[in-house]
Amino acid sequence: MTVAESPPLSTCTVQIERRGGRGEAGARALERHLRDAPGVHDVEVSFRTGSVRITYDESVTSEETLRQAVRERDVSIQNEPDMTPDEMTSRSELRREEIFVGLTLIGMVTGLLTGWLDGPPLLMWAGYGVAYAFGGWYGLKGAIETLRHHAVDIDLLMIVAALGALSIGAPFEGAMLLFLFSLSNTLQHYAIGRSRRAIKSLVEMRPDEAQVLRDGKEVTVPIDEVAVGDVFVVRPGDKIPLDGVVTSGEGTVDQASLTGESVPVPKEPGDDVFGGTINESGSLEIEVTRQAHESAISRLITMVEDAQSEKAPTQRLIDRLEQPYVLGVFALTIAAIGIPLALGSEFTSTFYRAMTLMVAASPCAVIISTPAAVLSAIASGGRQGVLFKGGEHVETAANIDAVAFDKTGTLTRGDTQLTDVFVRDGTAEQTLTEDALLSLAAAVQARSEHHLARATVAAADEPSSPRPTRVRSARSRRCSPR
Repeated sequence: MTVAESPPLSTCTVQIERRGGRGEAGARALERHLRDAPGVHDVEVSFRTGSVRITYDESVTSEETLRQAVRERDVSIQNEPDMTPDEMTSRSELRREEIFVGLTLIGMVTGLLTGWLDGPPLLMWAGYGVAYAFGGWYGLKGAIETLRHHAVDIDLLMIVAALGALSIGAPFEGAMLLFLFSLSNTLQHYAIGRSRRAIKSLVEMRPDEAQVLRDGKEVTVPIDEVAVGDVFVVRPGDKIPLDGVVTSGEGTVDQASLTGESVPVPKEPGDDVFGGTINESGSLEIEVTRQAHESAISRLITMVEDAQSEKAPTQRLIDRLEQPYVLGVFALTIAAIGIPLALGSEFTSTFYRAMTLMVAASPCAVIISTPAAVLSAIASGGRQGVLFKGGEHVETAANIDAVAFDKTGTLTRGDTQLTDVFVRDGTAEQTLTEDALLSLAAAVQARSEHHLARATVAAADEPSSPRPTRVRSARSRRCSPR
């Protein structure tokens, strides 16, 4: 019996226009639409991060066909499939949201204080009007976008609940609800912005040009035009533009940005090097083994982008339950009105209780807080040099009780230090002291770029202090367990 092989699958990420609002019911509707397309195996859509991640069979469909399927749902696609969103645009959006939150808070407090102090009713209602207008703007926009996809989400429930609170004479409760939702939306976008800036910092690690050898001469060429097999030159202090293998020269390369190596790594002909790392010493000639879009730094950028769109299990569960929850609250509210009225209850008191029920059920703190918490954790980890490959791994980290490190280099500080100086017995110059030997060694290595030489020079510059003897090497100082 022969087992049929699974078709080769590819993954593409389509950058779309981000939308306001907390709910992702519209994203779920787009996911259902794309899953019905031939050849599609899995889809993850997030209007919050502005990404559509599709796993598909290349033999059945193509990336361009899937992009057209996204456009059919009136979703704007960015021009470049892998472009980094404009930082100035993101900051202006965040600034506008911050202003709206501030105006919502001012309007809410104005209305509340005016009511307490028996101030002019016009001023009180003007304050609440400002709170409702600016606090409900993004929620209303998000609800309308979701309704266009024939779905409902938490934004619609929030708007209706706020209007319900207003209708029963509780404008402050409705304004507070709008303020909390607006604040959560702003905090969420702030977390997303920090993640996007982390991606931008990764992009900046990669040089734009390479010094390629052609006909025996060095030619400056954009990295996108460098082909596999070309040879480029890297001098001390230069960033390595592309992944490759050393063909000529020897030196040391600082790979901490990619591999976390605590000290620069010696390189000689035959050794691999990675784009985005720094050549610290020695001139190297490197043959390209991967183009720019296949380099290690490009794969790292893709991993960070995918981590933003990959949801944690709790978040996926919440997204699935969001629409049923909203519909359930609406149904319960209608039942709370219809059933008592059918039994002869008074309309005013019945309507008041039903609106109170809907307001109490509307905040849905878990739904609005989980995405922001996951994105904040991913962004915070990235700033500390820890890459989470998705929300699922963030949740897994919460259950870790112990961590095992596979090498001592993981625990080193990364600063090579000279710990001991030893004068061998039988030297021709019997009067040579340890301090004199250190001074001579530092003088010889003063202009060297090697990390051991720098450690020797740094030790010579320090005030003399007692050093233990019989240890004959410079080594990295290690962190003590805590």
